[in-house]
Amino acid sequence: MNARPTSLDTLATRAKIAVIVPATNTIVQPEMEAMRPAGVTNHVSRMLLPVRPYDDMQAYRQALDTEKGNLEEALNLVLPSEPHAVAHGHSIHSFRGDRARALAEQERLEQLSGIPFVTPSMAVLAGLEAIGDPKRIAVLTPYWPPADALIQEFFVSCGYDVVASHGLKATGPISVAQFTPDQIMAGFQALNLDGVEAFVHVGTNLPVSALTPAIEAEFGKPLIGVNVATYWWALRRLGIQDPLPGFGLLAEKY
Repeated sequence: MNARPTSLDTLATRAKIAVIVPATNTIVQPEMEAMRPAGVTNHVSRMLLPVRPYDDMQAYRQALDTEKGNLEEALNLVLPSEPHAVAHGHSIHSFRGDRARALAEQERLEQLSGIPFVTPSMAVLAGLEAIGDPKRIAVLTPYWPPADALIQEFFVSCGYDVVASHGLKATGPISVAQFTPDQIMAGFQALNLDGVEAFVHVGTNLPVSALTPAIEAEFGKPLIGVNVATYWWALRRLGIQDPLPGFGLLAEKY
């Protein structure tokens, strides 16, 4: 990795974290701000993504495999602030393929940015490993079946048994952020099957993070949510070990 200059300032006495999100995403920024420890500041850059067709599943799957947004442009806009790490608040692309592909993409982005770059898939894997690496998981997403299948394939390739998967079938990127706590809890209820050892949430615009303690208490299972895992792993990679209260087992205990 080609090292890039980083700096502290009056408010960022410990670290600055760049957060890159899709232009339509309204959840990652407030959730990661709520998790932010003292002395750490977040700096958000937004990237455009093509619209994914929700009325044509064949085109939807093709978009998952091929679509490209302006991630690199968004990265170039935030790197001049001299952050110490990048947290990528966009799920689906980092779950394409297997662990080797995900790791290669993270390494490419780290070479490009010159600082640690945290992708959601690698953060979720790190979160699962931190809590003891339960192998029988159930996954909640805001997506449609082609995306759910892509995510299931990823976890199976990484050695996990996806006991259940449930997509909430959002009709567009804005609508993902409009699911209510009751709808999200009902989604996890559908996943609460015998043999499930842990829940996973994928889909960064789905407002799950603050519900994590309630979900874990209701169903008696740990939840590795994508936004919590991504921000947690960015902090941990920088050596910041503060507990993040109010965001569940992973954030508070590991």
